[in-house]
Amino acid sequence: MPEQRRIAKTARWLLIWVVFTIAMRFVTGFAGIYRGWLNTAVTSASIVAIWFLGSWFRSRREHTARRLPT
Repeated sequence: MPEQRRIAKTARWLLIWVVFTIAMRFVTGFAGIYRGWLNTAVTSASIVAIWFLGSWFRSRREHTARRLPT
């Protein structure tokens, strides 16, 4: 079961990256600053990675806080 959960989380973050990349492509196109799919994909990957790491660190802190005796 934990293996399925890990795969589901990976798939969810991949889907978030794809949707975010497509949205960024149209937003940058409307703004007149579109530089191509590769630049858009790299930029969106950076943003989603920061978002992912932020949520990962937060969950680690919460998990550690629950384990500490009070």
